Amino acid sequence: MRSSTSTWWAQAVQNRLIALVLAMVVLVPLAATPADRSVQGLAAMTFEGLAILLLAMLLWRAKVDLRRESILGFLRTGANLPALLLLAVAGFSCLWSPQPAFSIQEGLRLGAGVLLYFVVAYQFRRSEHLSKLVDTLLFLGIAAAAVGFAQYGMSSEEYASGLFGNKQLYGSFLMLLLPVVALVAITERTANRQLAAQVATVLMASALLLAHARSSWLGLAAGLAALGVLALAFRARNTKVMARKHEVVLPVMLMAAAAALFLILTPRSESILNRAATLSSGKVASEDSLIDRATWARGAMAMVAERPLLGHGAGMYAYMQEKYTRQGIPLYAIPTRASLGEQAHNFWLQTAAELGLVGAGAMALVLVLFWVGGVRRLSGMDAGLRRTLLMGSLAASVAFAVDGLASPSWQFGQVSMFLWLVIGMGVGSMRSSTRSREESAPVLLPLRFARPAAVMGALALAALLPTAVLAGDGGCYKVPESAEITPARSSIRGGQIQCYKLYVNFRDCEGNLTREDVTLVSPNTKFSQVGGLGGMAGPNKSCYQSRYRENRTVFVTGTYTQGSTTVSATATLTVHYP
Repeated sequence: MRSSTSTWWAQAVQNRLIALVLAMVVLVPLAATPADRSVQGLAAMTFEGLAILLLAMLLWRAKVDLRRESILGFLRTGANLPALLLLAVAGFSCLWSPQPAFSIQEGLRLGAGVLLYFVVAYQFRRSEHLSKLVDTLLFLGIAAAAVGFAQYGMSSEEYASGLFGNKQLYGSFLMLLLPVVALVAITERTANRQLAAQVATVLMASALLLAHARSSWLGLAAGLAALGVLALAFRARNTKVMARKHEVVLPVMLMAAAAALFLILTPRSESILNRAATLSSGKVASEDSLIDRATWARGAMAMVAERPLLGHGAGMYAYMQEKYTRQGIPLYAIPTRASLGEQAHNFWLQTAAELGLVGAGAMALVLVLFWVGGVRRLSGMDAGLRRTLLMGSLAASVAFAVDGLASPSWQFGQVSMFLWLVIGMGVGSMRSSTRSREESAPVLLPLRFARPAAVMGALALAALLPTAVLAGDGGCYKVPESAEITPARSSIRGGQIQCYKLYVNFRDCEGNLTREDVTLVSPNTKFSQVGGLGGMAGPNKSCYQSRYRENRTVFVTGTYTQGSTTVSATATLTVHYP
């Protein structure tokens, strides 16, 4: 076993590009700390930094085939052309952006994703390379599920978030990998890898349930449905459908068995069932989360209507959304990357708001061309790892398209990188496992020009990373200093309502103090109570609704959080029952 592991790593590190990609797959999730903690942006910086190193290695090799037929073949392959168009739109948007630092930050994330797509699609040429990537993903899936279980069991939180620190990021990550892992668990011929894939499928499906991420549940359902349709369609060509029907239903059955076993064994299965019940239209319509999403969506659509063609600039939704939604906080107030609360919670609308319909169309075309090319290629492929990965990648991209309608996860590099990796893995699986003579003899650029360009280009991109961490209008930020809740003392009769306002004193870099009403600034402002028989209700839950027969003292606290700074104030309310 030891020699086998040694051989695996020896083969993996033989190609430095492949070794670096495998390292990215493992290291970036390990750095995926929560978006609202003191180390904001660590995962994104890890991803972008490794991508810059990856780009430097590519430029150092400097192998470019500039023949016309090779260029045309490259542009016709998979999603290459729309991926380049998306990258070009993002790059140009940085030039006209009102806040270049935010746009550079977003441009680096998109560029790193597209680069990862091309490296996986064109450097993982052999089946051995793809099998190593699969092994790494299986290890990562099992590890991520185990960490999620540990975090869920040792904390008082109602959902699992793993290393990602947020249930939506965690759920989207698991959802994207599950179709690939589940199909490997069914079709893999190597006993050890199949067993590992089966274990990973059960653990990841259980962890996804614990994440309570409804959009990811729906995305996975769409991905599994697409997987079943593909298996049914492309097995029916040479074989009777009923003879191979198990290949259609086995992935679904494996997921269902994992879910059933988990719900039976877990002591908190009721919360999962209650969460699933909110997917019915009658219950979900009254939820605050849906109301917030509708507000964010309207704000994004207003931004699209204002600048429909090219948008407001990469990363500009988070910076400008307060103007259109009247929610959240202005990004100029915090010197860090945007958190989940400043996202549109709809990948497609946010992309259109930032990069215009041209950018959103390019992203949609990435998926459409990948789907069309993948479906055409499947019809002529024999059973094997490449066919399995292509089919799983197609299903995973369908899951992303659905999850992106209601999840903010895809604006974060630690999650979006896996989308580009999966698409690249699918495109790479379409290609022949053996290279032609023309492909193996690329035209080499002069070494005296290529290698200095590689070093200078990598250093220039690396210099953008510190700039992208800080974002704002000249570096003058407003920091919350203290809070005041009004009325501080009041009394009401049982059955009446008392509403509150929360004011925060902000101090800027010049020492000026300003007072702002943040009562309705959701989700940064929250109200809670201690004591009392009633509960918080009204706009942003800023009102205490007492009970008719209530006769006691209630303490109402208003809390405002900006980045890693939190200020709060508490009011005393006396409820009388005559």
